[in-house]
Amino acid sequence: MLPHLRYDPRFVADYFPGPDWWPRAPRHIENAGVLTSGISNPPVLPIAVRLVGERQADLGRRHDLWRRCLPGLTAWLRWFLDSRRPPGGQLPVVVHPWEAGWDNSPRWDRLSHAGLKPSRPYERLDTRHVAAGERPAGKDYDSYLALAELLDGTDYDAAQYLERTPFAVNDVVVDALWYGAARDVNFMALLVGQGPAFSDQELSSYADAFEAVHWSSEKGTYLDWDVAAGSPIAVESAAAVAALAGGVIPAERAATIWRRFVDQAVGARLVCTVPPSALEFEPARYWRGPVWLNVNWLVIRGLEHAGMNSEAADLRAQSLELVADGGFHEYFDAIIGEGRGIAGFTWTAAVVLDLLG
Repeated sequence: MLPHLRYDPRFVADYFPGPDWWPRAPRHIENAGVLTSGISNPPVLPIAVRLVGERQADLGRRHDLWRRCLPGLTAWLRWFLDSRRPPGGQLPVVVHPWEAGWDNSPRWDRLSHAGLKPSRPYERLDTRHVAAGERPAGKDYDSYLALAELLDGTDYDAAQYLERTPFAVNDVVVDALWYGAARDVNFMALLVGQGPAFSDQELSSYADAFEAVHWSSEKGTYLDWDVAAGSPIAVESAAAVAALAGGVIPAERAATIWRRFVDQAVGARLVCTVPPSALEFEPARYWRGPVWLNVNWLVIRGLEHAGMNSEAADLRAQSLELVADGGFHEYFDAIIGEGRGIAGFTWTAAVVLDLLG
C-alpha cells in the first residue's frame, strides 16, 4: 500500500490527525521509523508518472524513470485487488472518506448519519486557518476519527474491518482511475521492453465489473455502490464526470453524462462538485459544492479520452480563468468563483502548470 500521508517528524504537532491516530500503521511499512497513515489514496500516481515521463525529452532518462517506478506502481495497483476486494467482489473497496479524497461529499452522508464517535477527545487544527463554514462539520470529523480507530483496531485487516464498519464503498472515481492507471502501467512497461503487468482479459473483466456495479440506467449516470448497505448511492455529484479520466466509460456514455451534469450545474461554475440542483449543495463548503482544480483536471482528461476536445478546451479555459480571478486557492466558491480554503495551494499551482503546458 502507498499511504495517503507520510509524516515529517519535525512538524507532527502542526498536523491533525497525527500519527498517533494510526499507531499500528508503521508495522506494515518496510522502512523502519517512517510514520504514515493507515489508508491509501486514489491511484493517480501511475498516471502522473507516465505524464512526467512523457514531458522528458531525453528518451533514456524517460525510460530510466519508468523502469524505476514500475515495480512499485504495479505492486500498489495489485494491492487494491489483493487486499481490498471483498469476497465475490471484482472492484476494490474504499474504507475511509479520506481514502476517496472527497472527504465530506454528500456521497458519504450515510456515514455521518451513523452517529460514530471516536473514543477520545480531539481538537481540530483546520478551523484555525479556514472558516468553519468552509470545512467539514463536527459530525463528519467524529466519523473520520472513529473509522481511523476502527481500522487501526483491526490492524488494517480488510476482512475484519468490513465485518464491523458502516463505511465500505465501491467509489466510481477510484475504480475508474484504477483502470486508467493499470493501462498506463502497461503502456510504460511496453515502451521499456517489459511484458504487460495486467492482461487484456483482466482489464476487460474489470471494465465489465465497473459497468455492472456503477451504471444506473434509472439515473442515466454512474453511481457509487455502498458495499456495507448493498445499494447504490443515488446522490448527485461530479463523481461520474471525474471518473471519465479513467478511460473505462464508453464515449457515448461520456457525452450523455457530461451533458446531464452541465444541465444540472446551470448557475454554478464548472466543475462544481455538487450541482445547485441537489438539496445538499453548499457553494463554499469543501466537497459539498465548490470547484476543485484537481477535479477539473480529471474531467478535462476524461473529456479528451472521450473525443470531446472542444468541451475539454472550454473547461481548461474556464479553469485557468477561475485561478486568474480568484488566486491559487485550495478550492473555489461554486457560484461567485471566489477562492476558498487555503491560499497559495500547491496542487492548484501544479494543475495550472500542467494545463498551461
